[in-house]
Amino acid sequence: MRVDLDYYEITGLYDEVRRFYSMVGEESRYLRFLAAVRDPASAYERMWSCGGRTFLVVQGRRPVALVDVTPCGEGEVEAGLVVVDSLQGRGYGTRIAEIFAALLPRLGFDAAIAEILRENAKALAIAKRLGASISCRGVVCTVKLNLRRLALKSSAVAAARAAMP
Repeated sequence: MRVDLDYYEITGLYDEVRRFYSMVGEESRYLRFLAAVRDPASAYERMWSCGGRTFLVVQGRRPVALVDVTPCGEGEVEAGLVVVDSLQGRGYGTRIAEIFAALLPRLGFDAAIAEILRENAKALAIAKRLGASISCRGVVCTVKLNLRRLALKSSAVAAARAAMP
């Protein structure tokens, strides 16, 4: 499936965050924040105060997803992704994860980490497909993706495809 997507930064724009989350149900909020969150925009104040950035992903003019990236250590970024409920299960999460896995090294990050509920099989499958290490303890799994290794692997695959007759 070809998915043409664009993204732009909305860090600090609480109304944009609220507008987006009006398209996201309670279960998706819970899976994103690992907790029941009534007003998701309130969670962004802390994230943004720590240097976090939020990107709205769109297809044409239609909001598709939010991606949050928050620096959390030397060369590491915590990443979070939530897709609009009506578009889940159509490949958007995978494509967006691929886009940001390629973008994050250009922003200076070597690794992306995330905490994902064990019950969130779709998110864990995306992480596995990207080559992330996954370790689960209790109901939460910690995912770590080596972005530099992924970039090298992608470059090698692209070079091999270009060399094919």
